Amino acid sequence: MPVSDAVRTRLEEYESRIRTEESQAYGQFFEFELYRRFLMCVRARMRRTLHPSASAIVPLARPSAVGESQEKLALLLPGYSSAEEFVADLTILRESLAANRGVRIARNLIDPIMLLVRTFGLHLHTLDIRQHAKLHETALKEAIADTMARALPGALSAETANVLDTFRVITEVKASCTPEAIRYYVISGATCVADVLAVVRLGRLAGVRLEGTDRDPGLMPVPLFESIEDLRNASTICRELWARPDYRQLLKSWGNTQEVMLGYSDSNKDGGMLTSTWEIFRAHGALHEVAREAGIHLRLFHGRGGTVGRGGGPTHRAIFAQPLNSFDGQLRITEQGEVLNFKYADVVLAERNLELMIAASLDALTRPNAREAQGHFTGVLEPEWEQALDRLSVLAFEYYKEHILDDPGLLDYFAQSTPVGELENAKIGSRPSKRKGALSLSTLRAIPWVFGWTQSRLLIPAWFGVGYAVEKFLAEAVPGEDRLAILTAMAKEFPLFIDLIRNVEMALGKADLGTARLYSTLVENEKLRIRIYGVLEGEYRRTVDAVLKVTGQDEVLGSNPVLARSIKLRNPYVDPMHLIQVDLLRRKRAGEDTPEVNRAIAATISGISAGLRNTG
Repeated sequence: MPVSDAVRTRLEEYESRIRTEESQAYGQFFEFELYRRFLMCVRARMRRTLHPSASAIVPLARPSAVGESQEKLALLLPGYSSAEEFVADLTILRESLAANRGVRIARNLIDPIMLLVRTFGLHLHTLDIRQHAKLHETALKEAIADTMARALPGALSAETANVLDTFRVITEVKASCTPEAIRYYVISGATCVADVLAVVRLGRLAGVRLEGTDRDPGLMPVPLFESIEDLRNASTICRELWARPDYRQLLKSWGNTQEVMLGYSDSNKDGGMLTSTWEIFRAHGALHEVAREAGIHLRLFHGRGGTVGRGGGPTHRAIFAQPLNSFDGQLRITEQGEVLNFKYADVVLAERNLELMIAASLDALTRPNAREAQGHFTGVLEPEWEQALDRLSVLAFEYYKEHILDDPGLLDYFAQSTPVGELENAKIGSRPSKRKGALSLSTLRAIPWVFGWTQSRLLIPAWFGVGYAVEKFLAEAVPGEDRLAILTAMAKEFPLFIDLIRNVEMALGKADLGTARLYSTLVENEKLRIRIYGVLEGEYRRTVDAVLKVTGQDEVLGSNPVLARSIKLRNPYVDPMHLIQVDLLRRKRAGEDTPEVNRAIAATISGISAGLRNTG
């Protein structure tokens, strides 16, 4: 088969680097097989890419007619420095085949490889680095003090050493053939500009090149705003950051692009379902407005979890519920744990979920009827709706703060009435259940917070405060004002409120007061048990009434019979596991803390999670 000039030229370039004696053997057996010789060079380069420090040894089979065993040919060829170099070799090979009556070979053998390389590069997937802002602050202080005092490395704390070692590994990866494997550094608990600049300074100290180049996308600090207060301050912080000349230089190297992450889990734990949803929505819109003013292309990273209490729910619905004029076709979301299995384990389901996300993105971009003043489902936020949500958020936050954040007995009730302490035995979590320090709502991570309430069938992170807020909001109405009509209109016309109410309704459908009351018997202090469970049950009933009023339904999930039936079908299988789990927890806390009991508790945790299709 004829060979193009491009393949001949590249092959001559490769063969010029081969040792003389091996080149002679090379030509002796494959003198007229130019494609074979070219691909042997490509293979040698790939081997060197995988093993940079070793010789690229390629086993070659002599023609069978010769009847001799395999030879090993050591090629002095460099590894590929990027996926683009590899694609370039494949491209000239494909073009040669296509131009010389080898189109079928090109399509069947070369095109699939090129698609894989363009999709996965040489690194398969990218890795986000994530660390808390407080650790960066401490590490920076210690590193500077260590440098000034010329102290031994042992003077650094273990946490600081870990942070600095992470940056050193980033430097090593960036120096390899896959610098694009690490491009984002997420800063948990970001509260100010200094938290972003600390990552920049630590990166500089470790030799990380943060600026983007043609070959290396650099390392972008991604502030994660998690608490209610931080969400409210997010746009102000970013405006100050993007106005700094030194940071603008970094932004320029990244194509004037910045990624910002919004925390659903911790904001929910910090402020409750309604306040968290509304503050994330407001921060979303404000960040895009500031980005437009600064000439920055903003991409938001939504740190959603699988459960409603962590920003879960149908993803396509959440995409469409974004603020008007605050979506340009790009976003990042987290898909975690059981969500990956439910959505993507089956090819048909994976295609369906991706289709829904793409369709929602197109709808959110076009919004064909957004210009109509009263158009259905446009995303237009009417002034009276904004005022209503502002007031609802304030009322819900006040109630949440009083009965969750500021109640001194709530955490004891939670720890005793749920299996949160046994979560580690189930081995389904990726991180410790709490941060360092005494147990408190600030040190307890959001995942076990949601997880515990899910196991006891209360799911309060998904609905607590909503019922109280709606009840008080309606009671505050002045003569001539129909506040229920306002909420009803929002539940039909405003995507964010539609998504909120439906998610709350789904959580109410999964909650079960009988089971929750059984778990409450695990609380030793009777007065504490009666008081707190009474508050939780009362708010549950208020929230059910509120949802039914706003939606005009006769029962929870009345407009979603498929989900209602699914829950009813699963309950007979899940309920016995709750009974077994409560009995096992009672036995363990009575002193029967054995491997067998812990293993059985872990099994019930996994079984209940699978039955409810939620862990946290």
